[in-house]
Amino acid sequence: MSAGELGEDAYEVESALEQVLQLTANWRAILLLDECDIFLEQRGVNDIRRNRLVSIFLKHLEYFKGVMFLTTNRASAIDAAFESRIHLTLEYPALDEQSRLHVWRNFIEPADHHAAVVEHGSNLSDEHLARFAKVKLNGRQIKNVVKTARLLAKQKKRALEKEDVELILKVRMKVDG
Repeated sequence: MSAGELGEDAYEVESALEQVLQLTANWRAILLLDECDIFLEQRGVNDIRRNRLVSIFLKHLEYFKGVMFLTTNRASAIDAAFESRIHLTLEYPALDEQSRLHVWRNFIEPADHHAAVVEHGSNLSDEHLARFAKVKLNGRQIKNVVKTARLLAKQKKRALEKEDVELILKVRMKVDG
């Protein structure tokens, strides 16, 4: 689940967190709390609201008996109090070109084999995908490019073409600088 689904104010977050952790323990499930930066960030003197959220999360993490995975893009900003409560930290380095090619293939090819997923398929060759893999994107960014390019192709009532992906990449690069 996404951390944002727990709510915004401290009372709401604490109530939802208690419920989710109890269900996780009862079901002996593994909890993935995605994008939990707001709970993990270092506390500061001037942000009482966030400090309260961090404290609530620390308290519940301390007594949680199950397995929980926390994801963040801001590992360098994690509050020191979490160091003793997080048993293992894994860092995922940026994708290399070969890995990006694999991700591009995974997002393009499966849909080509499932007509229910994509109406018109794609006309992208391995050479096109290899060229796209040279662009330094992460997996989520690649997924978003493919999804947006597919919507563009669908609107034109045709298969996904390299021009669709190139246009989305061009817009993305212009926005990102």
